[in-house]
Formats: sequence, structure tokens, C-alpha cells
Amino acid sequence: MTKNDNMKQSIKDFDYDELCSVIADFGEKEYRVKQIFVWLYEKNVEDFDEMTNISKELRNKFNEKYIMSPLSFEDRQISTIDGTEKFLFKTFDNHFIESVLIKNQGDKSDRLTICVSSQIGCPMGCRFCETAKIGFKRNLSAGEILDQVCQVRRMSGLINNNVVFMGMGEPFLNYDNVLKAADIMNYTFSFHLSVRKITISTCGILPAIERFIDEKRPYNLALSLNDTDSNKRIVNMPVEKKYPFKNIAAVLKDRLPVSRNRLTVEYIMRKDNISSEDVNRLKKMFNYSKVKLNLIPLNNGNHDLIIPEKHEMDSFIKKLEEMNIPVSIRKSMGSDISGACGQLSGKRYRLKNSMGGNVNAIH
Repeated sequence: MTKNDNMKQSIKDFDYDELCSVIADFGEKEYRVKQIFVWLYEKNVEDFDEMTNISKELRNKFNEKYIMSPLSFEDRQISTIDGTEKFLFKTFDNHFIESVLIKNQGDKSDRLTICVSSQIGCPMGCRFCETAKIGFKRNLSAGEILDQVCQVRRMSGLINNNVVFMGMGEPFLNYDNVLKAADIMNYTFSFHLSVRKITISTCGILPAIERFIDEKRPYNLALSLNDTDSNKRIVNMPVEKKYPFKNIAAVLKDRLPVSRNRLTVEYIMRKDNISSEDVNRLKKMFNYSKVKLNLIPLNNGNHDLIIPEKHEMDSFIKKLEEMNIPVSIRKSMGSDISGACGQLSGKRYRLKNSMGGNVNAIH
């Protein structure tokens, strides 16, 4: 649960049952809970005093004990290439996280996606990811996750219809808070996002994947694979040592087809992982229904990995399609503001007062 310097807890940390307990302690009726959720998420107010159908006495109680927004806004950058927006937030304990608003992704011109962070930093150490350079600081609370959506909506003036847990951190290492936030997003008296519009990504935390399936969680699942050779994946994604992708693939092949979940396999294309052998291994690993391969070109970053030429990626994609593997290509959105896949770092920025308005990082 999130607390600020004055040790006030964030009201956004509470799910329906928890807020029912708070309301009961205040001597109020349960119907107030839905009213409050509507104000928090549908109407997206910034202050308890804006809740005009709530008594002044109850608003005062909330003001005395709770805070509305656990995050403070620091900066906003807008891509001149594709209109992607990146938002920098500061937490109560002076760390920084980033969220991204992605517009008109792919061929769906009406899709508005907010990519949220789930941790401050990340412990997974993936070689191609800027967040990994920070190391792990702590998990975000459910309220800190939800407040990213609230503030991005408020500042952009846009209502997203899609959320992906693909920002900073490994969502399944913060399982309880991530799933709690997703559940609240799905409330009809909250953001009212369809379960098919919420996607949770993981680099392969096998116990959490099994728990996710066991609990019959309805949200989309995305697996960051990025290699078909175990020896390469250990170098690029150290999680492979503890949870080999072959074990994960076996579990998913056995159990996912009988679940309601859709699986997307995310695959960052590098110079050294788009061979014919990689195509064959992908075909063997994921040859059952409900699986889509989402290809992502490697983005620039503080790594020594080689970005493939366009004709090399095109050849890889053609071979996959010839083997009837469902493929989608994710265009790198927001690369000029370091908002694309693997580029989020939580650094502070300022706009330089010079011709062209270059954005410089402040470490």
C-alpha cells in the first residue's frame, strides 16, 4: 500500500471489498463505494472535494486520512514521429517511473493504449532493456499503477481503450498488486475496460504463470521470449536459467488451450535470432491454437546487440508466414523520445531552450 511523507494512504490502493470496510468504519452505507469508484476512475477527479454527491463530512474524513494521487507528475514528452506520449512520474519516496500513451497502433486507428509500469526498476537483467540498468527498487502498489492511467487520461484528454502491463518492471513479480489493479480497471463503475483489452506481460515467471491459469484470470497473457536457443536466451534474458522457456512452452501447450486466455509470444528481432533454425524452433514450440507471435524490431539502447536490416527481418517474417505461424508486427512507437520497447529508464528530463527543442536527459 502506498503512503506519502505524511503517512497518508492512497485511496486508489483499495479494491471494492476493502473500500467497503473503510466506508463501514465511517458509518456509511455500501452504495457509497460505487459512487467513490465512479469519481476516482470514470470522472477522474483530482480532489475529494470534487465528489459533489458525497457529504462534506465524509469528504473531510477522506481528506484527513487518505490521499487521492500517489504519484506526482514530472514531465511529458510527445513524439514528433508518431504522436506517442511519454509521462514521467515521481513516487512518494522520490523514485521515477514512466508510462506511455500509444495512439493508432497497427491497423486499428481507434486503439488507444496506455503502457503502465509495475515496478520501480527491474530485477530481471535483460540485456536489451534500459529499465534493467536501474536495478530493482521496489514494487508499485495497485494505486500507483492505477494512478498512471488516471493522470495520463487527464493530461492527454484522451480515454484509452487498451492497457498493457509492459512498462518498467516484471509484472508477475508484483503479481498481487498487478492483478488487483487489473481487476479494478475491469469494474463497470471504474475504467470499465474489457478483459480482452488488458494484457499482462511476463518474461517467464513460471510459478506465476501457473497461478494465473489456476485462478482462471481472464486477461490476455504475453510471454517475452526473444530467443529460441536456450544458450542465447540465458545471455540475453537471465530468467532462462531458472525458468527455461521449454518448460514454460510445455506448460502453456498443456494448459492454455483449455483456458480462456489468449497468448501472445513477444519476440524482439535481432541480427542473431532470425535464422531459418529459429523459425523451425518457433513452429515446434507454439504449434497450438490461441497463440500469436508479435514481432518487435530491436530498438536502440545501451547494449551491444545488432539491429537487423529490413530485408533480413522481411525474410524472417516471410518464412514464419509460410509455416502458417500467426504473426503481427509491432511498430516501434515513440523511439525518438525513448518510449519504445526496452527504452524506459525513469530518467528525469528537461526541455532545452534551443532551436529545435532538443530533449536532454538529466541523470
